[in-house]
Amino acid sequence: MKNKALVLDLDDTLYAEIDFLYSGYKHIAMRLEPEDWKPLFDHLVKLYHHGENAFQYLTDKYQVELTTLLDWYRHHQPEIKLFNNTQEILTKLSKDYKLAVITDGRSITQRNKLKALELENKLDFVVISEEIGSEKPDPKNFLSVQDALQCEKYIYIGDNPKKDFVTPNKLGWETICLRDKGNNIHKQDFNIHSEFLPHFYISEWSELISVL
Repeated sequence: MKNKALVLDLDDTLYAEIDFLYSGYKHIAMRLEPEDWKPLFDHLVKLYHHGENAFQYLTDKYQVELTTLLDWYRHHQPEIKLFNNTQEILTKLSKDYKLAVITDGRSITQRNKLKALELENKLDFVVISEEIGSEKPDPKNFLSVQDALQCEKYIYIGDNPKKDFVTPNKLGWETICLRDKGNNIHKQDFNIHSEFLPHFYISEWSELISVL
């Protein structure tokens, strides 16, 4: 019987969240300009990287309601993939660890991501903030994993020091941070109180085995 759990954040931990953003922009561009969507997609990406509001641009130019655009973005089937080596490592660790995900976001959006990453049937438990009614770092999100998995040891992997590590640290879990290579949607800031910092850092998923 497995008595250890590997608990994972989703966005910018298992895959690059920027890829979800690009996928959403592509989906919207293909709906608004089905005959020639690439120029619009490129322009949306440019607006994002210049810190401008791509959705405002779309509502102004195409007279589409913001709520409609957000529905398209949040509900589309994303074109995303796991970080390098992640699939192999999770498959290997699943022999000894129960696997769970704790993620903030809307249910349909996050579950579409798990489906696209082919993780649905590989996880023992999933916590999504909209479904549970609270967001990290609320203890409820982490305690629900403990209640469901009933393991002796928990290891948590995330990327956001503001909300990922403080609660599992208090619960006695081991915490690991996947370092940002410069593409994360939410930039990492480690100049915070030590209780918010992880126990270990890795730069690649291939380094995980060495710190477990």
